[in-house]
Amino acid sequence: MALTISATNTELPLPVNNMLMSTFLRNAASRAPYFLGTMPGEITRNGGTATVKWRRIDNLSAATTALGELQGNASYMQGRSSAALAVTDVTATVAKYGNFVIMNETVDKFEPQGQFDAIMKVIGINAGQSLNQVQRNTAEDSQTIVRVAGASDGAVNSKITIASIKSVINTLTKNSARTFFPMTNGSQNVGTGPQLPAFIGICHPDVAIDVAGLTGFTSVETYAGQVATYLGEFGSIGVAGLAVRFCLTEDASVDANAGAAVGSTGCRSTGGSNIDLYSVPIYGMDAIGTVGFGQRYPDGSFMAGDDLGPVDIIVKGLGSGGTSDPYDEITTVAWKAWHASAVLNAAFGRTIRCSAATL
Repeated sequence: MALTISATNTELPLPVNNMLMSTFLRNAASRAPYFLGTMPGEITRNGGTATVKWRRIDNLSAATTALGELQGNASYMQGRSSAALAVTDVTATVAKYGNFVIMNETVDKFEPQGQFDAIMKVIGINAGQSLNQVQRNTAEDSQTIVRVAGASDGAVNSKITIASIKSVINTLTKNSARTFFPMTNGSQNVGTGPQLPAFIGICHPDVAIDVAGLTGFTSVETYAGQVATYLGEFGSIGVAGLAVRFCLTEDASVDANAGAAVGSTGCRSTGGSNIDLYSVPIYGMDAIGTVGFGQRYPDGSFMAGDDLGPVDIIVKGLGSGGTSDPYDEITTVAWKAWHASAVLNAAFGRTIRCSAATL
């Protein structure tokens, strides 16, 4: 008779060795650059909702009218008018993601001692890539598109240009988007260059080659010794006092054959007829919100009202399957995560659509 498996939210994971958990988290987080600079959201266990809420407080209007000198009797607020706060709540519903592997008893009895640590590394990479790609879709698809050339994807026939990056920097600046780091000064004594206040840009390795060839590009090694760098960061491009610091990831999507005809463009094409298109999200602080890969990780024990950790590791030992594992031969290792993301301020981000040069 087939074993019936029902969905349950009451499973109690076995304790996970701290060193193995560290291996998992280290490998997971290192595969998730699309979480860089995003505003973390929280969801609580037994909180009665699967909805995450981020609160955005918009900038105040400039105060350009001089205050008059106080005269006469004192009164409430001295006749001053207060500024109105513009508060916007952005919500998203979390969804559950996960994967697992099955191992038989030989992993414990006959394999080298470090085998389980290696398995945790693979599980961690899988979790990081999975959530990174889910988060990528929000960054690439939910922001205003800036095409390098043409009014539609089918008309785009160029790799990324310095003009398109300048256009995005200019737009974000006019929209008062905040940068992630202040300006730093370089030193000729140690061979470093200055770094401008910067937004974050994320691109595919194919596009990264083109970015590195643009006028004004500064390679990361010229400033890495004086500022903290991002995961996958390879350099920056600055203009008019602001910059974009670019990070590369192989998880960036490629839309095969979605652009204009290849012709003499010298651009990449999967099918040989139309060029491939890439998306390059560029955004400032508080532009995007995420749930997952925060600073707090689960210890396996929760109380009502506790924040859920971004990722759970669930290990079912030999014999835990009961009658479905009559010889105590099967162990499973799974990761499970709750994730949601949303654009919090559409004015603080743009996504460049471009092709990439054939190498």
